[in-house]
Amino acid sequence: MSLSLSRIDYAAVGVTSRGTTKIFPAKEHKQTQKFAVADHDGILHVYGVKKGELQVSFKSLPGPKINKLVLGGTGHDKIYIAQVNTVKGYTKKGKLFLEFDTNLIDPISALYVLGPDLAACARDLYHRYRDCKDADSYLAGETLYDVVLLPTDGSFIFAILACGDCAIRVLHGTKTPAVLRLPSVPTVLSLYREGDVESKERVLVGTMDGKVGLLILQGNKTLRITWLLNMTSSEITSLDTYELQDGLDILIGRQDGTVEVYTFPEEDMLPSLRYRYNASESISSVIGGIIGAAGYPEVLVTTYSGRIFGLTTKPPGLLEADQNDGLTKLKVEIEQLQEKLKEEKEAASFSVDPLAPLILSVNHRMTLNREDVSYSLFIELDTPIDNILIQSDTPIVLLDVESNSAVVSLSTCNPREGNFVLATYRCQINTNHLEMRLRTIEGQPGTLQIYVTSQVQPKCCRKLLIPIPALSFHVRQHEVENPETRTEGPFNALRLIGGFTIAEMHAWLSFALPDVPERPLLEEGEAILTYVSSFIGSVIKCRYKKGSAVFLGENISTIIILRDILTREATKRKIKLDVFCDVSDGSISRVLELVFPQLNAVDDLITKVKILNALEEWELKENPKENLCTEYQELLQKESEIKSQMAKDSELLERLHAVITDLYVDWERAKRSRRIGSKDAAEKLDAALKSRELAQVLQVFVDASNTPSSCKD
Repeated sequence: MSLSLSRIDYAAVGVTSRGTTKIFPAKEHKQTQKFAVADHDGILHVYGVKKGELQVSFKSLPGPKINKLVLGGTGHDKIYIAQVNTVKGYTKKGKLFLEFDTNLIDPISALYVLGPDLAACARDLYHRYRDCKDADSYLAGETLYDVVLLPTDGSFIFAILACGDCAIRVLHGTKTPAVLRLPSVPTVLSLYREGDVESKERVLVGTMDGKVGLLILQGNKTLRITWLLNMTSSEITSLDTYELQDGLDILIGRQDGTVEVYTFPEEDMLPSLRYRYNASESISSVIGGIIGAAGYPEVLVTTYSGRIFGLTTKPPGLLEADQNDGLTKLKVEIEQLQEKLKEEKEAASFSVDPLAPLILSVNHRMTLNREDVSYSLFIELDTPIDNILIQSDTPIVLLDVESNSAVVSLSTCNPREGNFVLATYRCQINTNHLEMRLRTIEGQPGTLQIYVTSQVQPKCCRKLLIPIPALSFHVRQHEVENPETRTEGPFNALRLIGGFTIAEMHAWLSFALPDVPERPLLEEGEAILTYVSSFIGSVIKCRYKKGSAVFLGENISTIIILRDILTREATKRKIKLDVFCDVSDGSISRVLELVFPQLNAVDDLITKVKILNALEEWELKENPKENLCTEYQELLQKESEIKSQMAKDSELLERLHAVITDLYVDWERAKRSRRIGSKDAAEKLDAALKSRELAQVLQVFVDASNTPSSCKD
């Protein structure tokens, strides 16, 4: 790290959404710049520094929650905000010059302005307006996280969409969009810029699993990506490029509160970390500019709770010298607190029922981690968290999180009453966000009920309902020909015929599979989805239309789980289904081929750990060169790495054995229409699994296959 930055606290506003802080271009080189910030109270603030003091240039009246803020106009000096489905435009001085109802049904979640063009996204619908008149629209069928517009030589423009199906889509007029597949969901788009000059063909992209890439729209109008940071980390919430000191830098804000500065890589070079800071709450905006002092660039940061501060290149000694005696600043802070207290009292006076609990503002997200097939649950308040209570109506396993300092208490539960897990997380003082990890059991969907209380407002409580899918699958793709998924192979087939609609079947699938699209994407009246198992890599393909659905899966266990869930949902709604299940004999060997490399790797790892523990017990680690063979010496050199891998998932071997056991149970059920318990199946497989021979395990399945390979329910 070669960059030294110092924090300066500027102001505090209400809770903020991502991308609601923007800096106006400087009038003169290296002069201080004004900035605008909008919050969930519906208030738009414009700040500027005069005579070393931060002053409010403009402040609007409260209103509906502001979801997005962008700059537009010839000199990027106009402010556009999105409130519900309305876009308002303000000048820097606070004059309202535009109030435009987009007629979108859902609230605007992404906004961009380029000249006379205004792009707005609401859930899965993109719409572009030119001079406030309809220009074009696109129904993605996927959650749209962000949008940017790029100019072209002609009258058309390019719209770059960050989509929830791990894809970037490029729209060019009414033409079919170009699609670029990514390994994770893109959540943030930001134009590459040098100073105040924005690129017309380069866009930074941040993903849900913490990667940062550079999108380049090439001369032939095709899109390619160069990964700048390709490691897994906390979700990217904000991006910018700016020259802080000695070259262009990448500014990154993350959900876990981390602010990072990386050098922008040159050819044949990787970006290097120059600075890292943690704000203890998620970052909603990071942007480079000159705010506090002329000539000193800084990173302007806004957090979820509305704290605004700068990370400046100005040396700490000069910062202290600029403060006369500190009393003036303290007086301003006291006045701000008094004003905020007054606003709170005024807001409280409008309460209809003084005994009714207030609703806390909670930011939360649950995502699937592909590395260890667990779910990360992130919860954040704009005030310190007191307690988080978790109740699950399906079996789950709560896992340890290194960064989690909360005290966990587990209560006795009665599964017969539909209560499998009841846990309380008691947070330390001034903890605004908490990350939890949990692992589900394949085939058992359910719901997490979460209750959150605040230390500041102990009488306030917020309840969250989070669905738990039955299958831990990822890499959803619409295109069957996608190279990441297999199109040929031994597939088991599940066919359903009945009186259901496409929308109905689509809703039922959401109980089984994670991140099902907002709407089914239809191709000639048929919806197509493809998923890959995050644990073993088996594929399942879903094709459904009105009254008919076909599911192809390499793993018979997946097919059985789907069959049980879909028939249960149909029974609830009194819809008659004809169910056909065709079993492929080759699917067993295919699944075992996927599982056995992992099984052997874990067995080898366990053996190495046992050897290391034995060497420690025999006290042979002090002089390894004299006492041990070359193989054991190499093990000692990699001891920390080996034990670290083992600590990541100490129960991986049992989970892999459980996959094979479930495979046998479901194979018996599908091939012979015979139900067998997991305990009996484990006993039949025990000797074969201990041998670590694929042929022996496969023989157990072959011996059980004595009936025709199809069944009908």
